[in-house]
Amino acid sequence: MATGSTRSNPAALGLALESADPRPLYVQLADQLVDVVEAGRLTAGDRLPAMRDLASALGCALVTVSQAYELLAARGRVVSRVGKGTFVAEPADRDKPFARRWEPDVGRFARSPRLEGVMEQLTRATAPGAISLATGHPAPETFPLHDFARAFHRTLVDDPPEAMQYRSSTGDPQLCETLAASLRARGCDADARDIIVCSGAQQAADIVATVLLEERSVVASESPTYSGTLGVFDARGVTYVEVRGDGDGIRPDDVERVFSEYRPRLLYLNPIAQNPTGAVLPQRRAKQIVALARRYDVVILEDQTGWQLTYDAAAPRPLASYDTDGRVILMESLSKSIFPALRVGYLYCKGALAEAVEIAKVRADVFTSTLTQRALWRFMDSPAYPRHIRATRALYRERRDAFIEAIAEAVPWSDVRAPAAGTNVWLALPSRMSTQAAFDACAREGVLVMPAEPFYPTRVGPPALRLSFGNLRPEEAREGLARLGRALHRLEHG
Repeated sequence: MATGSTRSNPAALGLALESADPRPLYVQLADQLVDVVEAGRLTAGDRLPAMRDLASALGCALVTVSQAYELLAARGRVVSRVGKGTFVAEPADRDKPFARRWEPDVGRFARSPRLEGVMEQLTRATAPGAISLATGHPAPETFPLHDFARAFHRTLVDDPPEAMQYRSSTGDPQLCETLAASLRARGCDADARDIIVCSGAQQAADIVATVLLEERSVVASESPTYSGTLGVFDARGVTYVEVRGDGDGIRPDDVERVFSEYRPRLLYLNPIAQNPTGAVLPQRRAKQIVALARRYDVVILEDQTGWQLTYDAAAPRPLASYDTDGRVILMESLSKSIFPALRVGYLYCKGALAEAVEIAKVRADVFTSTLTQRALWRFMDSPAYPRHIRATRALYRERRDAFIEAIAEAVPWSDVRAPAAGTNVWLALPSRMSTQAAFDACAREGVLVMPAEPFYPTRVGPPALRLSFGNLRPEEAREGLARLGRALHRLEHG
């Protein structure tokens, strides 16, 4: 068979898993594939069956095949090629001595963290009585702990023990259906099989990066944007191209300029509750951007975290609702809308990308906590969930309005736009005022702020501060902003 060809029928390889065999299923499968290679039915360069096809043929879980392939790779029997599959490796030359000693390549893991120095500065600046406008944390009084405790208790009492066994790598089926139903209500053609539950948005972003990005891959990104996802991409050694925007998010005309000039692999954006600006991308722009991605063959990762927290109008449809060929991946964390300790997020994607993302998730951690997923499904499927969202939105709207009013009083020269969603405000500073100087002046005055640089993909941009109001009572926020106003006034006037 020619190098790189595919065995179209996994059953033709004579593979079978036996429940009576004391070896784990994945070990059985790996050993049988070695036998197939040794017998010459697969040779060097032949592609192994696709994981999903082989799992279906054997009637086993996808994780079993994934673990078998990983074991074969560890034995040096196969090699994996991103986006292409798993292939039989060339046989080792056992007579050839080691040419050199192996040493780990730690270069890309030693890159400077995006928040390097910032967290240290925030820690050093913390003093008794300091007020933090920097954290971006949600308000604990919004956490639906009593309702979630009931859902948790029902899970432990009502679910059979088998429900706590090793489970689907993509997520609890009922939770996946609840998440898919939410997306359908927002215009997406979503099915439970399109959902992959993850351990938070950071893992979700890392899975996408694993599938799509390599060293020096070009990533287009709005600027400023969420620093946590940028940090994930930084670890891949990507090259950024910034897309210009305005108060309503990124501009389609600049998206087209970037796509045509730089041909990025991925576009990353927060269309709703944009972190750090609070902007909401208009629906007409979203539709245009998806059309441009199709024209220039770009994958889109849209972060929909916090879409429930819109204040002045209903949340617009996701970009994924305009996707017709499986190039938009939707990501959402439930930390801001429910509570951070859940550590649950999800990815929604279709087509060829979906299989690659599922395999990457299996390799990351097999599956996300079933216990948490089951309790979360019960909570989201109860009347308590929409009641919680309404109460949370009302509280944050009140805090937002008070915060914007207090900024206008404390910093008269500011031209701050009230965020349309989320709990962050972007304060642009005068060009003559450095972000670091503003940070230091505020810390001396007893108020902590988040500097702008981590939110710029290239870490360079106009001086600005991100101010967060979600975790502050109005009186605390007013005092914190009064301190900020005094600090900036002294900095500006000496």
